[in-house]
Amino acid sequence: MSKIVGLSALVSLSLFVCGALNCRTVAAAPAKPQQITIAQFGHVFLYLPLYVAVDRGFFKDQGLDVKLVSTGGDEKTFTAVSTGNAQFGVSDPTFSAIARERGQGGKVVAGIVKGVPFWVVTFKNGLKSFSEPSGLAGQRIATYSAPSTSYAVMKNLLQNHGKPIDGKIVQGAFGTLLALLRADKADMALEIEPVVSMATHQGGKIVYSPAKALGDFAFTGLTVSDDFYSKHPDRIQSAVNAISNAMKFIQKDFNGTLAVARKEFPEVPEPVLREALTRLTKEGTIPKTPVLSKEAWNNAVKLRRELGDLKGAGSFEQNVDMKFAIKASQ
Repeated sequence: MSKIVGLSALVSLSLFVCGALNCRTVAAAPAKPQQITIAQFGHVFLYLPLYVAVDRGFFKDQGLDVKLVSTGGDEKTFTAVSTGNAQFGVSDPTFSAIARERGQGGKVVAGIVKGVPFWVVTFKNGLKSFSEPSGLAGQRIATYSAPSTSYAVMKNLLQNHGKPIDGKIVQGAFGTLLALLRADKADMALEIEPVVSMATHQGGKIVYSPAKALGDFAFTGLTVSDDFYSKHPDRIQSAVNAISNAMKFIQKDFNGTLAVARKEFPEVPEPVLREALTRLTKEGTIPKTPVLSKEAWNNAVKLRRELGDLKGAGSFEQNVDMKFAIKASQ
């Protein structure tokens, strides 16, 4: 009983003192979000995990305030990262290895797009579907301009492991390939979503997918400079966590993801977006996790070496670090 009385007296004394001194409890101020810039090749439907992470607040949940900028090229994206104008880059990940040969190395810390997300489309009724690259013979195939991954993939297919296929690449700017088909400047176009679904809704058809020929493939990754990699592992982990959470959201909430797609691409009809999202999730183009396999990396590097863009080994160990992605996926 004496202990209770003593405690009561102590509380009363504390209240008296605080009342006299105008004491007050102050809640700890929330940490200020870290501002980061992510440079991307362009505003591309394939980058939905990035846009979902922004729209659904997954970056904010990780204490990051994200600004997205478009560069218009894979090489320009990594240049933005290596010069410090952006902390992260979203583009063809092999450019980190290409840049390393030029003295500006970086690390791939997450995968964004899995496999080869291209489909060959046409408006020509006489062209039939085919399952081997040999079906490209005698055709004019539109791709994005070199050194884009689109151009690199088609050039590799036509080289056909030393047995060249007689096809002609017609280069065009991003967003212009269907116009080249309609103007009869090309017979086929190597396209990505949602343009593929636009074509099918406009009377076109898919005649070929190179995904099987190239296998698991590192198409798009999240990259950082060597300097940022060494100095800010916490921010890298936060960014990869956000993207991982976005990928999980895409897998479980199709309609929620479609809502983000409608917001990001209001000019595209909803039926087209729905078909495009269905194709990307069904075929695994939007991965379930940001973990990039060594096989996928090696296939992408092999392509760049065959085309002469990369001279050295471009090893996985030197250019890729998946520890952030593995931790985020657990």
